Amino acid sequence: MKKWIIISLTAVSLGFIALNGYLIVKKDSKVQHTVYVEDWARVAKDDVVETFDTEGVMMPQEEYKIYFHEADKEFQRFLVKEGDVVTAGTPLFEYITPELDKLRETLEAEKLQAEGEITGIDDYISTLLDYQASIPDPSSEVQEVAALGLEEGLKIEVDKHASSEMIISAIDQEIYKQELEKSKLEEEVYKYDSQLSTIDEQSGTAMIVSETDGIVKEVNEKLGNPVITIVSDVLSVEGLLTESQLKKAETGMKFSADINGEKKKLEGTLAKINPYPAKEPEVNKDNHYQFEGNLTEQSETLAIGSNATVSFVTAEAIGVLTVPEKAIQKGKKSYVYQLNGNGLITKKTVQTGLGFNGIKEITNGVEVKEIMMVSPEKVPKNNAHFVTEMKPTRIKKAAFKEFSTRDKWEAFLIGLIEK
Repeated sequence: MKKWIIISLTAVSLGFIALNGYLIVKKDSKVQHTVYVEDWARVAKDDVVETFDTEGVMMPQEEYKIYFHEADKEFQRFLVKEGDVVTAGTPLFEYITPELDKLRETLEAEKLQAEGEITGIDDYISTLLDYQASIPDPSSEVQEVAALGLEEGLKIEVDKHASSEMIISAIDQEIYKQELEKSKLEEEVYKYDSQLSTIDEQSGTAMIVSETDGIVKEVNEKLGNPVITIVSDVLSVEGLLTESQLKKAETGMKFSADINGEKKKLEGTLAKINPYPAKEPEVNKDNHYQFEGNLTEQSETLAIGSNATVSFVTAEAIGVLTVPEKAIQKGKKSYVYQLNGNGLITKKTVQTGLGFNGIKEITNGVEVKEIMMVSPEKVPKNNAHFVTEMKPTRIKKAAFKEFSTRDKWEAFLIGLIEK
């Protein structure tokens, strides 16, 4: 009896299983399939930023070379040393000009001689005027020169029978001649003064000053040019690009630099790309190309030589609808599986945009906060039922804040009705 019962139950069970299996696999079967959804994600409004990373180092943005030309100059001493911080106008070194000093002495002697000649002319003119004043009135009787007592040293040539009027006229001519000579000497003195003024600007103990703010990188004690090298205190990031990165890189491209020792990333733009390899090209060897990026703002704690990881932005979509890339299924058209509030799965065609690092932009076909199935193991039928795993550990007070008042009441009423 017991054996018969066991055989009957076994047969019924096998028949039930076979019937259900047939209905499940039968084409156009009305039996509803329930899909277990292990992973899902909400449509979010986010940024999709495509980047590539490379290594860099913080270096001075500019380098200034100071030269010393020895012609007509003699170096005296340096006024700064390596590592000194300088500002525009800081004295860097001193020099003198021995040749100009000798020339100054010659010019000063010539100037002194000319000034002495001018003094002599003034004295002579004064003597001529005094003598002229002692000559009798021309309306009086004619006197001979000898009778008038012509002073010695006067350069007046008159006949011994010359009248007073003729003597006065000769004196006037001599005064005019002397004043003309004095004028020439005064021009020479003015010329000497101009030359001496120029020499004073170029000679003596002179200094060369810094034209910029920065740090003294190198001082060449042997006076080989450049004698001083100054680097700016404004830093930029320098590094190398691979051949594939070079094809993506463009000047003006934005980047962020994660710098050792800095709390936050620093932003900037790509300023220069050297199209010639950093090392001479060789067969079967990869090439690298030097780049320089300018920072948008400087950090006071940023040190020269700090290492950085530089992320260059090649493309970006800001504030767009996104889903995990695994949620998008490929076919003639891209589509996703939406998990609806009524427990059904809906297949939706979508249009995609930029994708990077596992996130994909959706340009059309979805709304924010809609729930999408991620990486289905088996492609579900449209409008199939679904279930998800209950995860009590994820039920926290903060999670309920994501629901609106309407969502909370809707869930509460559904729970009552199902019960």
